[in-house]
Amino acid sequence: MVINHLDKLFVTSDAATIIRESDINHPAAKMIAQAAKMQEQECGDGSNLVISLAGELMAQAQSLLTMGLHPSEILIGYEKASKKAYELLEKQTCYTLKDARNHDEVVRCMKSSIASKQYGLEDLLSKLIVDAAQFAMPRGGKARFSVDNIRVQKILGGGIQDSEVIRGMVVPRQSETSIHHVTNAKVAVFNSNIEMNQGETKGTVLLTTANELENYTRSEEERFEGIIKGLAEAGVSVVVCSGAMSETAVHFFEKYKIMALKIMSKWELKRIARAVGATPIIKLETPKPDELGYADEVHFKEISSTKCIVFRRDQDENKMATIVLRGSTTNLLDDVERAIDDGINTIKTLCRDPRMVPGAGATEINLGKQI
Repeated sequence: MVINHLDKLFVTSDAATIIRESDINHPAAKMIAQAAKMQEQECGDGSNLVISLAGELMAQAQSLLTMGLHPSEILIGYEKASKKAYELLEKQTCYTLKDARNHDEVVRCMKSSIASKQYGLEDLLSKLIVDAAQFAMPRGGKARFSVDNIRVQKILGGGIQDSEVIRGMVVPRQSETSIHHVTNAKVAVFNSNIEMNQGETKGTVLLTTANELENYTRSEEERFEGIIKGLAEAGVSVVVCSGAMSETAVHFFEKYKIMALKIMSKWELKRIARAVGATPIIKLETPKPDELGYADEVHFKEISSTKCIVFRRDQDENKMATIVLRGSTTNLLDDVERAIDDGINTIKTLCRDPRMVPGAGATEINLGKQI
């Protein structure tokens, strides 16, 4: 149980999370924490081993220091041992993954890394992860498997058994207009508000007749309609923006049958842009053809009363899969998400090097004996 500086509670057995959320001030301990962080970034798992091993090496070094050895001598000894360990490790291979596209084989290889975090759920979770990974894996080079192409969307309610894999990117928002399903969509992503520009300063306008009142905002509206008409003429059928979208904008989007989405998070906006291959545009104008993105299908889906929009794109370079996690509490969902993260990273590591060594500490004990 970790309570961080913002009083947020974490209930987890994940070493990386415990280290990340703890305040560490001791210089040596800080170094170990940084090593664990690096391990988490590089491999996504195994930070516990790094911490335990480094801690033990330090504890053993203490008795050597009291014997009167100089730290640099201890260091030379440790470096020799690490070289020897690498040599021995090469001969320890007990299994090699033959095909990263074989569903059952990959499940067998990654099950143990999930069982160490979520024991009892490993069958269910590993099946979900492998389904998502095989959809998002590029056809040709195995080594180019990107962890970012598999997203996790946590939705409260239901049991963990209700979790599913959706081919595409899931955004827990609803369309602002009444259009809820678009196929072969051209997508424009705006990193700005979609509304009429207001003046910088306050001004007073004196209107004397009804005509003047009617025509007062007409020119602005016509210009604004021109922008949205330009989008419709460019073939745009889905617009994503960050921030506010005025009622006038929604009215014109409705008129030109364009699906409009409001995304509050800047990160989420970048992800959508990457998923559909679009360039986020800062100014409200008709985007150039190369700035537009493309999605095979954008549709609305309701998951346990949470309204979501799914972006699906089947091009190889950015096929995305989303694992929709269901659960009763946020703590449970967070912990399962961390287990899934480890599983995905295991697949990434297997794509780099398909060799495996015996688990459950057998390899480490053997290395220790040999050294």
